[in-house]
Amino acid sequence: MKIESTPSSIAKDVFAATNANDAKRIFIDYVSNSRIKESDKVKMLAEVSKMSSLMQLHRYTANALLKYEGLSL
Repeated sequence: MKIESTPSSIAKDVFAATNANDAKRIFIDYVSNSRIKESDKVKMLAEVSKMSSLMQLHRYTANALLKYEGLSL
């Protein structure tokens, strides 16, 4: 059994979304129901709620995944 991080799970579905509203809803639903630290959760939800394009959501999701996995700069 392979265990995936929450951002990794989110990324697959966000990148599969065809529009910004669907991607935003997917991200918000995942993060709201995750076991991510509360302070990180609040920050992530605030950032995503301001985004209006699919590209912004893809970039934020990718960066969140890299940071969470310890691969960010």
